[in-house]
Amino acid sequence: MTMLWGEFIPTDEIPFDDTGVGPFYDNGMATAQNGFGALFGLVVVVAIAGVIFSAVVGMRKYRVLNDAGVAPLTVDAAIAAKVLRSDVLAPAAPTVTPTPETKLEERLAELDDLHARGVISDDEHRDARSAALRG
Repeated sequence: MTMLWGEFIPTDEIPFDDTGVGPFYDNGMATAQNGFGALFGLVVVVAIAGVIFSAVVGMRKYRVLNDAGVAPLTVDAAIAAKVLRSDVLAPAAPTVTPTPETKLEERLAELDDLHARGVISDDEHRDARSAALRG
């Protein structure tokens, strides 16, 4: 009798041996199924270990942050706000490179002010001005 694909074989036509085992029992798949079962079991054990490890690490971090006085569930927002308020991300103040004339004018004005307040004498004022003008 020729079977077509997908046809049903009635159980009364399958030959069984004395133990009641049919012809498809030992087709070499038993070893592969046992190997798959062992591999699947190993994957499950590793996954469970990963979940437990993550939970332990998470609880430890929660406790450390809580002991430090930081709200553990909002620590990332608190850190971001602190960084934004700090000078780390503030734009740098524009640097004005003073020209030599500006420096000289400021120095002469400072010497005149010191002389006017009586901090330096006439001779000191004259010597300091001539030194500033020489550069």
